[in-house]
Amino acid sequence: MTSPPPDGTDGRSSAAAEGTDLIGRVLGERYRIDALIARGGMARVFRARDLRLDRDVALKILSNPYAESADFTRRFLGEARTAASLSHPNLVHVYDSGASDGLHYMVMELLVGYRSLQAGIAERGTLPAAEAVGVAREVLAGLDMVHEHGLVHADVKAANVMVGPGPSKLIDFGIARGPRVVTDDGTSLGSLHAMSPEQLRGDDLGPESDLFAVGAVLYQALTGTVPYPGDDPNEVAGRQDAGAPPPPSSIARGVSDRLDQVVLQALNPERALRFNTAAAMSHALEIALADAVDLPPVVRRDETTRVVRVRRQPARLRAWRGQPGGQESGRPGRRAAPWLALAVLAAIVVTVAFVVNAGDALPSVPGSRPSASPTPSAAATPSLAPGKVRVPDTIGMSEQQAEAAARASGLRWEIRWEEAAGQTPGIYDQEPEAGRVVDRGSRFTMYAYRQPD
Repeated sequence: MTSPPPDGTDGRSSAAAEGTDLIGRVLGERYRIDALIARGGMARVFRARDLRLDRDVALKILSNPYAESADFTRRFLGEARTAASLSHPNLVHVYDSGASDGLHYMVMELLVGYRSLQAGIAERGTLPAAEAVGVAREVLAGLDMVHEHGLVHADVKAANVMVGPGPSKLIDFGIARGPRVVTDDGTSLGSLHAMSPEQLRGDDLGPESDLFAVGAVLYQALTGTVPYPGDDPNEVAGRQDAGAPPPPSSIARGVSDRLDQVVLQALNPERALRFNTAAAMSHALEIALADAVDLPPVVRRDETTRVVRVRRQPARLRAWRGQPGGQESGRPGRRAAPWLALAVLAAIVVTVAFVVNAGDALPSVPGSRPSASPTPSAAATPSLAPGKVRVPDTIGMSEQQAEAAARASGLRWEIRWEEAAGQTPGIYDQEPEAGRVVDRGSRFTMYAYRQPD
């Protein structure tokens, strides 16, 4: 069965099907249509000339059958006006919207020299981890503003991420709206392979739904394949229900375990177990590559002065502020004082006795992901060379639970925290990463969120 043309003409006019029927027309006595740029299932995009301001713009015109739906066109124009109020380097700028001669249109900035991330992946196969993460963080920076305004984009996908000579841009705000994003017949909008489980079901959407889509885009950029393939919503939903996709590192080289963890957390079918904000996911991605590369800066909008922001550099963490007691730790790597060395030696002796006699179970956090870390007794497993231990996995634990795990590890540990309103208290990161084999007595740092007083 042949699908109808994406512009909804059903083949009635070859010119209309190709989108050339509008070339030369002027909409709203202002925008002259010069050339077709792209066609999609919902709209056609043209290069146009703003005759009033004498500049080139992108003109997006809604296609049938969407243009024939009063509810959809009202929402399209309403959300275009809302998008026009959002100004961010990583969002395509929307200048104007309106209706003229039965055509509903949106006027946006023209991205010269840009092309979609989808086209880049198709040409190159995969992107290096640093590049893929850089693009994802820029998209997240734009989404952070979208979500602050109570909107959900609902169609984050590789085809809607534009990369070029400037900052990456998230486009297509025609269907961005409030928490519930469905069509008149109840079908969720969005790209099938980037849809969250709740979007496939037609449930209410939230910021975490967009973050699932970012995870899917990042997975595709890293591996060259979508995380949940399928030809229809039921098949994709079935794959999501079957469990997590293969870690990106099992498909592509150069992907760290920590980056695997971030991507798979974003793709968690349980929305409560994903990242709760775009900023939190961006921060996790920053940490995932901080030891190896300098990441491009992203625009952050910090409107609270009560949050102590952590900034890590490739050469490890610099001076820290906000620790209990108001102390500032020195730069990692400097020599410890003699008394500290003696204290560490004493702690090792106590730890050995603890390891020998400790039980196998550690406290766990209800609902947290299964830990890949060894049990306390496993730190002394014969499979490790003498004097070596395996770093435990404390991410997701409370500070008390993490302290117990750290004590049992035989490492020189500390917990550093930051006040962060809205973040779940507990350990959100650690270094070294879980599972690494290190010398007993090595430094082990855990990072925790606390609620402001």
